[in-house]
Amino acid sequence: MSSADLDIFIEALPPTMQLDYGKRAEEHGFRAAWFPEITFGDAFGPATAVATKTSRLELGTGVVGIWSRSAVTMALQAATLNELSAGRLLLGVGLQARGYVEGWHGQTYERPVRAMREYVTILRRILSGEPVTYEGEIFSVRNFQLQMQPQERPARIYMAAIGPQMTRLAGELADGLIGYFYSAAYLRDTVMPNLRAGAERGGRSLDDFDVACGFPTIVSPDESGLQQIKGQVMMFATAGSSSPEYASSFAAAGFDVAPIQERVDAADIDGALALVTDEMADAMTIAGSPDRVRARIDEYREAGLTTVALNPSPPDGWFPLYQGHFPDAALSKIPEFSFPDYLRVIDAALALG
Repeated sequence: MSSADLDIFIEALPPTMQLDYGKRAEEHGFRAAWFPEITFGDAFGPATAVATKTSRLELGTGVVGIWSRSAVTMALQAATLNELSAGRLLLGVGLQARGYVEGWHGQTYERPVRAMREYVTILRRILSGEPVTYEGEIFSVRNFQLQMQPQERPARIYMAAIGPQMTRLAGELADGLIGYFYSAAYLRDTVMPNLRAGAERGGRSLDDFDVACGFPTIVSPDESGLQQIKGQVMMFATAGSSSPEYASSFAAAGFDVAPIQERVDAADIDGALALVTDEMADAMTIAGSPDRVRARIDEYREAGLTTVALNPSPPDGWFPLYQGHFPDAALSKIPEFSFPDYLRVIDAALALG
């Protein structure tokens, strides 16, 4: 394994530090840096800044919600970043959680698979430079044409997908898939077959298709990272009301998350964390010693991933992924965020290069 086989997420940092860590990711030989867009800042700003200070690093929006911008605005931003980076954009788009869409953006979260199909179809046509009029059931564009010279290397569209329907759609329409928190068994037995089914439906091959997935990551000198990552495991094990597919990923690896959910519902966070075994943490994340981390990356490659994306995670950290994720009585137990500890985790992930 080399760092050229790896991507890294850069998030929860001030924009100036994102720029510094983006440059360092290139120096360490990472293939791409992914810039999420949730509450810490937008994705395109830091990705564009990093593009102007690097020459090889791919820049991923990881991911931008399709209800956060019109398809025209998304295409304009994508085309601009792709031109400034000389064709290095990985345009990651996703549904995001219903609460983000309706609570933050005031949009209606409806018919998600249909919405993604229409949005990506519009994006693809705009980025190709053709005149676009599209009357969809959810999204529409009238009389728009991008007035920018098409790039020799067009922006590649990555679709965020965990469940089977969205995975099939990615196989049919996208250039890549960006998943999160797949167990190796779920990747092998659910993701890959559905990708192939989608590609067959679209009459295309997956030969040039990038199957990428992000993982909570803590690289430690010993195996203590497995203990420090358990908050992340508990967090995704109990995200079922928003993303039930995570429970399917656990189940494929042989783990039942219902007892963890019961403890969380009772606001017994310590009890929930105690149910996250070392085996569960190892199967669902990239954590532990460098040797263990490299072995886990190899396991995912054998199961079908072409790209592993490390997402450095705060030690012992967990937090609500959406409103109502944890009962109010549990919120006072959220661990205090240590910025120096978080930076050490990012540095350790970069050192894998």
